[in-house]
Amino acid sequence: MPRIRLPKDSKYRVTRALSNLKEPGVGAVCFWCRHPYRSGEYSRETESDHLLQCPEFPQDGKRRIQKCTDTKPRPTPRLGIIYLVGDNLFIDSTPVAQAGTYGDCLFHERDHCLYWAQLVSSGDVPDAEYEEQPRGRVSYNTKTGRFTLLADKCILSKTSVVRTILKRMHLPAKDTETDTDVHYRCFRCLRPRKVKQ
Repeated sequence: MPRIRLPKDSKYRVTRALSNLKEPGVGAVCFWCRHPYRSGEYSRETESDHLLQCPEFPQDGKRRIQKCTDTKPRPTPRLGIIYLVGDNLFIDSTPVAQAGTYGDCLFHERDHCLYWAQLVSSGDVPDAEYEEQPRGRVSYNTKTGRFTLLADKCILSKTSVVRTILKRMHLPAKDTETDTDVHYRCFRCLRPRKVKQ
């Protein structure tokens, strides 16, 4: 972030900004205009994006930010649900800022059952039970600041599919954990294995 000269009323601005932090769901506040960032929404990128639009942020600061950043805007990470049907990857997602809250986690509020029904009605997938195909979910932990991809082993075992999920959902690889979950097991994973004798 570029260095800029603080205004004479900086104590007043700090007090004003801190009062906004008391509101539920607010994780950070803009020093200049009191814009609230939801828990999990604040990052250097979102701060820079906001400051470029902020009416109270000094123009010389905006010019410095523009020089330091790419001309292309960085996409916002997304949270969502995933299906892998054959080689086809289906993702239904929400930007982090619009996600639902459950405890310390942000998540995409639509469930697999409803998304599967939409895919079936559009003819994109076979008319079968929603839990038969490999599936997963991406969530965000506001305390740790990390994303989690919980998915079927049939998804996690394919590194190219995992890379595609991270890319399409704009997730930072270094801040995204992957793991299995009992809720996300397809019929192949649930099938009892034959024991060799």
